[in-house]
Amino acid sequence: MHCLRHLFLAASSDLIELIYTRDNSLRLSESFFACVSIAKEEKYSTLKIAAMETLMTLSYTHDEADVSDVVLRSQVADVVMLYFPGIIRGMLDIAGGSDTQNHKVTLMSVRALGRVITLVMGDSPLEDPGLSLPLVPETSVASSSPDPLGVNLKLTTQEDKEKYLKTVRTVEWLKATSEKLTLPLKTLADLSKHSHPKVRRELLTTIFLLTTKCPRNMSENIADLVDVVITLSEDDEQEVRDPAKNSLNEINHAIIDNLRTRSITSMLEENFYRLLTKLPRVMRRSENSAQLAYLNQLTGYLRIFGPERLPKLMSSIAHLRRLLLALIYVIELDCREVSILDDNQITTMEDISYLSTKSWKKFKFILDPAVLDKLIGICKLMGELGDVYILVDSIIELMSDIPQYQKELTLLLNWTCMASNPTLEVLYPQVINHYINQELWYLPIEVEEETTLYQVQSNILQNCLLMEGLGILAVILRENYQQYLLKTLYLIIERAGNKNRLISSVGLHTLNELAKSQGYPNISNFLWHNIDYISYHVTVKLRRFEKNLGVLDVVMIVMEYSTLDFLPCLKDIVAEALGQLKVTVEGSNSHSILKVLYTFILCIRRQVCGQGCMEENVKVSESVTDRVIHDLMEYSEAKKADKLMDEDSGILNSEGQMESGGESNNGGFNDLGDPQETKVPEYVKLVEDVMQCSLNFVPSKKIPESLIAMDILQGGLEVLSPWTDQLLPLVHKLWQPLVERFKESNILIMNRAWQLLYTTAQCSEDFVRARTLEKVSPAIAKFLEISAKESRGKDEKNPYGFTQMFKLQRIILSQVGAMANYLKLQEKSLWQLLSMTECYLDSHQHPVLQDRCVELFKTIFHCNGEVVWVKCLSVWNSSVKCSSMHVVPTLDDLNTMQDESIETPYGKNIGVLLKYIYEITNGEFR
Repeated sequence: MHCLRHLFLAASSDLIELIYTRDNSLRLSESFFACVSIAKEEKYSTLKIAAMETLMTLSYTHDEADVSDVVLRSQVADVVMLYFPGIIRGMLDIAGGSDTQNHKVTLMSVRALGRVITLVMGDSPLEDPGLSLPLVPETSVASSSPDPLGVNLKLTTQEDKEKYLKTVRTVEWLKATSEKLTLPLKTLADLSKHSHPKVRRELLTTIFLLTTKCPRNMSENIADLVDVVITLSEDDEQEVRDPAKNSLNEINHAIIDNLRTRSITSMLEENFYRLLTKLPRVMRRSENSAQLAYLNQLTGYLRIFGPERLPKLMSSIAHLRRLLLALIYVIELDCREVSILDDNQITTMEDISYLSTKSWKKFKFILDPAVLDKLIGICKLMGELGDVYILVDSIIELMSDIPQYQKELTLLLNWTCMASNPTLEVLYPQVINHYINQELWYLPIEVEEETTLYQVQSNILQNCLLMEGLGILAVILRENYQQYLLKTLYLIIERAGNKNRLISSVGLHTLNELAKSQGYPNISNFLWHNIDYISYHVTVKLRRFEKNLGVLDVVMIVMEYSTLDFLPCLKDIVAEALGQLKVTVEGSNSHSILKVLYTFILCIRRQVCGQGCMEENVKVSESVTDRVIHDLMEYSEAKKADKLMDEDSGILNSEGQMESGGESNNGGFNDLGDPQETKVPEYVKLVEDVMQCSLNFVPSKKIPESLIAMDILQGGLEVLSPWTDQLLPLVHKLWQPLVERFKESNILIMNRAWQLLYTTAQCSEDFVRARTLEKVSPAIAKFLEISAKESRGKDEKNPYGFTQMFKLQRIILSQVGAMANYLKLQEKSLWQLLSMTECYLDSHQHPVLQDRCVELFKTIFHCNGEVVWVKCLSVWNSSVKCSSMHVVPTLDDLNTMQDESIETPYGKNIGVLLKYIYEITNGEFR
C-alpha cells in the first residue's frame, strides 16, 4: 500500500493526465479494488488505514492534491465514477463497524468517503470562462438514457461493458446518483452519535465539504446533511460544537445566497415546517435527552436561516403560526399547584432570595433545566435573527385569538424581549402598554360564580408573568425605564402587597428589579425617591376607597419598607385611612384598613424600638444620684400600692393617686435632671391616633377585626413605652374592653387578649397591678383549672398539642412569671399565682406544660425565693409525702422521687425544683 501510494504521489501532473483515461480504467480498477478489499477485510488497523490513505491517493483526493487544477480533477472524476458504487459501499461498511473498532479506522473511512463523493459529485464552476471541459455536456448521447447509472446492465457481455465504460456525468446521472446516495448518507449521519469526538469532528468536515462543494448536484441530500450539522452544532464537546456553528454560517452563505439553490432552501423550509409539526408530539412523549436533541435541531434551523431568510420565513403566516403554536404546546404551564389562599404575611427580602432560587413556573412536559434553557435560547434567537415587528405583533394577536394560552404567549414574549436586538427597543412601549392593559392586568384572582378554580389559578400565573415581563424590561432598559415608571410603579407596588403569596412574592421581586435598574441599592431607597408620586395616588384613591380596594395593598408595602424619613408622607396616608375607618366602622372593609394601620404600627416599631424605643436625638442623661432617687421612689410606690391592695373599696382611688403620684414623681425627676420638657415626636402622635381609633374594634363581634385591633394596640404600646404621658391614658382606656375579652369562650380571642395584657404589664408595669389582680386573675385561674383537666394524660404524640387551648396554656405558663416581675407582685399575690399553676407540676400533665410550669417556679424564685420554697414544701407534704408533721426533704428523698414519680405525680417536678433551690442557695433553705 505504501509503495503504490508513493508511486502515485511521485508522478507528475502530465503522467497523471495520461493515466486517468477511460482506456486505463480497467487497469486502475484492480488497484481500487485492492485498496477497498484490504480496508474491509484486514484486521490490522494500521494496514486498514494505509489502504484507505492509498485509496484517497488513487482518487487524487489526498492532502497534496492540487485542488485548484479543476481540469485534472474533472478528468480523474470521470474515471473514479466507474468505481463509485464499490467505494461507497466499502467505506460505509467500515464506518458502520462495531464500537470496539479503532476510532482512527472509522475516522479515515469517513474522510475517504467524503472526499471521493466530493470529487465525483462536485459542482462545475460554469461561471469560469476558461473551463475547457464542461461538466455536463449537453450533446451527450447518454443524456437522454432511461438508465443513466447503467444499473440494468449485466456486464456479462462485451457490449454491456463498453456501454458502462461510456457512461458520463450528465445531469441525469448526477441526479440519479444523488437519489441513490440518500440512504447511504442517512447511514453516515448516524455517526453524529459516535462516542469519540474526533469521529464526529471528521463527520462535520465531510458534510461541510459536501454541502459547500456539491450544493447543486446533491440538492436532494442537502437538507439531510444540514440536519447533521445542526445536531453537531449543539454537541457536548467544544471542539465539535464551535466548528459546527461556524460551518452553519458558511453553509448558509454557500447555499442560501446562491440563486441556483432556491430548491434547496425550499426543501429546508419544508423540513423545518415538518419539524415544527411533530415537535409538540415528540416533546410530550420523549425523555429529556430526546427533547434536547429536537430543540437543538430547531435551534440550528433558525441559525441557518439567519437574518437573511428567517424574516422572510416569519412573513409567512403559516410558518410563523406553526412555530409559535409548537412552542406554546411545548412550554404549556401547569397551574394545578398554584394556591389561591390569602396567606400573604408581608413578604420579606428573604422570600425574594428564595424565589430566585426556586422557580414558581411549573411546566407540564419540561423537567430538565437544560431543556428550559434551550427553549429560552430559541426565543432569544428568534428575537435576534427574525423580524421582531411581525413576531411581537403575532404573539400579541394570538393572546386575543387563543386566550387559554395567554400565559404561554406571555412567557414567549418575555423571553423574546431578552434578545440582544436594538430594534426591540422600539417595541418595548407597545409591550408595556399591552401588559398594563386593564383587561389583562386585572384578571379575576378569586373564585366567583363565573370564574372557576382553574381559571383563577391560571390568572394568578398570568399576573406573575406580566410582572416578570416588566421586570425584564426594566433590567434591559435600566435608566431608560424611568419614562415608564409613572405607568407601572403603582401597579407593581399594588401587586407586591396582594393577599396571594405568589403574586406578592413576584411583585416584590419585580419591585426589587426596578429599584436596581434605577440605581438604588434597595426597595426602601427606591420608594423614598418616588414617595411624592406614590402618596399622591394613594391619597386620591383612598378618598374613593370603595372603588380602589387595591390601594390598601400599596399602603402596606410602602409602610413595610418605610423609614422615619417617610413620616411626613405617611402622616397624610394614615390620616386618610383613619378617616375611612371612621366612615366604614360597620362596613366590610374595616379589616383591610385595620391591616394597613397594623402595618404602619409595625413599621414604626421596627424603626423606633430597634433604637431602644427612643429617638437617637432624644436621650435623657441620668446621673448616679438620679438613679438612686428613682429607685427610692419606686420602692415608695410599691409600699403604698401594697397597702392599698388590702382596701377593696379604695382600689380605683388608689390607682388614681398612684397615677397622679407617678406624674408628680416624673415631674420631680425632670426637675432634678433636665428642666426642659422633652418634645414628643411626630410618630408618637400618629401612633396615639391609630390606637385611639383601634380601641373601638376590640369589642367587635367580628373576630378578625377584634384580633387585629388588639395586635395594633400591642404594637402601639411597645412604641409608646418610653412616653409615659401618652402611654398611661391609653392603657386606662383600653382596660375595660380588654377585660371583657377574657370573658369570651373563643380561645383565639383570649390568647390575643393575654398577649395584649402581657405587653401592657411590660410597658406600664405596676400601673395595672391592682386591676390585673382583681379583674383578670380570676378568669386566668378559671381557664387554667379547666384546661388542666383537658391536658392531663396527654403526651407529646397526642394531637392535643395542636389545639388552641394548649397554645394558650403554654403561652400563659411561659409569660406569667415575667408578668409577675413586671407587676412587682408581693408575697400574697405570688402565692395565689403559684397555687393556680401548681396543678401543672403533675407528671401526668403534657410534658411541655410541665416544663413551662417548672420554669415559671424558677422565674418567681428569683423574684421571691421564700414564697417558692414554702410552696414547694407545702406541695411536698400534702401531695408527695403525706405527713401530719411538716418535713423538709433531704437530697436522698429527692433522688428517691425520680423512681416513684408515677405513684407520686408531683414528686418528680417538686424534686427538680427543690434540688434547684438547694443548688442556687448552697443549701441555705435546708
